[in-house]
Amino acid sequence: MRSRSRIAFAAAALAFAAAAHGAAEQVRNEIATRLQQQVPAIAPSDYALGAAAVDTELRAKMQENAAASAPIIESGKGLWSRKFRNGRTLASCFPNGGRRVAATYPLYDSRLKRVVTLEMAVNQCLKANGEPLYEMADPQTMGAVMAHLRSLADGQKVAVRMGAAAEGRFEAGRRLYFTRLGQRNFACASCHVQSAGRRYGDQVLSPAIGQATHWPLARGGRAVTLQARIRECLELMGAAPFPAGADELNDLEFFLTYLSNGLTLRANAWRPG
Repeated sequence: MRSRSRIAFAAAALAFAAAAHGAAEQVRNEIATRLQQQVPAIAPSDYALGAAAVDTELRAKMQENAAASAPIIESGKGLWSRKFRNGRTLASCFPNGGRRVAATYPLYDSRLKRVVTLEMAVNQCLKANGEPLYEMADPQTMGAVMAHLRSLADGQKVAVRMGAAAEGRFEAGRRLYFTRLGQRNFACASCHVQSAGRRYGDQVLSPAIGQATHWPLARGGRAVTLQARIRECLELMGAAPFPAGADELNDLEFFLTYLSNGLTLRANAWRPG
């Protein structure tokens, strides 16, 4: 009887996990359908270009300024390989020295019961080795390290895992993305789902799918992470931005990155200052 109970429990757990994954995939498919109707000219693979998938002028300028990120990546490489007081390095904390790792982040940590971003993983390594942590919003340290680490996964397919336990964080990110906030009463989705492909001032609004593929951006000689850009957007909406590294931002990043599953990482895309 115990054996049957264990089998029944395992079957129920698998069914629940499949349902959870299915719910997230259903949301992804619904958004993809809406975007296909909104911007039918974009090929699915081009979502990884962000706004440049729609804005041909921006795409041309990106190609002209492709080398702009090189100094940022080089600075991050120096921090990545810098020896700690115990002789270890950031690279020693990650499989294969960090190669291809970025394509799997953020991830849900069942032990911590929260989403862990790549920035958090870097700070976990620093903490474990008795080193000072990097400020999440600092472009000179964390931003530069992200530029290098994500460059090590360039060309890889986004592969964020979804499971039953992670479903709640995905849903939290989805709700926040579609919730109207601030004095202007906008939601992230107001621009990047309902108005994707249209212009806001002199900028084309990027589709929600693909928004997680090209970070950090190289802008004005600095690395701008996805969470830094989300915080800027919240300010534009007239809403108080969440603190850098807050769970709300982590959930948003998890949601957006799952939407981009299967797309190619194109880290350190150039943007005008």
